[in-house]
Amino acid sequence: LDHGLDVHYTQNVTDVDDPLLERAEATGVDWRELAERETQLFRDDMDALRVLAPDHYIGAVESIPQAIALIERLQRAGAVYSVEDDLYFSVGADPAFGDVSGLDRAAMLEIFPERGGDPDRAGKKDQLDCLLWRAERPGEPSWDSPFGPGRPGWHVECAAIALDHLGMGFDVQGGGSDLVFPHHEMSAGEA
Repeated sequence: LDHGLDVHYTQNVTDVDDPLLERAEATGVDWRELAERETQLFRDDMDALRVLAPDHYIGAVESIPQAIALIERLQRAGAVYSVEDDLYFSVGADPAFGDVSGLDRAAMLEIFPERGGDPDRAGKKDQLDCLLWRAERPGEPSWDSPFGPGRPGWHVECAAIALDHLGMGFDVQGGGSDLVFPHHEMSAGEA
């Protein structure tokens, strides 16, 4: 309880993504070892700062089954399409897209490539559509799925974790202001 409110706090940890894989390769460290070490350093820092631990601390790798299930639901809703072997979320499928960030399309298009988006990828229906499932690439970790081997995109991992542990009606999505778009916007749209 905090100020009379019953708080349910779930936190994700991105323990597999492109920057982590790039750093692992550059340093010659196994990506799993690097992810575990950096996650523990973060947790130790939070303890040192006396930040209360979350009720649920969920890794992206741990949440892959939930992300797969969410992608399957999005497919059934007609919100997913393929570009080569990758799967994308159609932001047009969410009538509320843009409500989280309050940004107009021009601002989104300016920010999207700076924050991991790929607006100029050939074959996309909309420049703002985001990656749901990255098909297996040589030398990268992958997991089996109904879509073929690969790994979830960043936004769908967080959407799946939030839905699984908090449900649709949660009040606060935290992090730096740089996460509002595209991350929080895309996660909300996918959820």
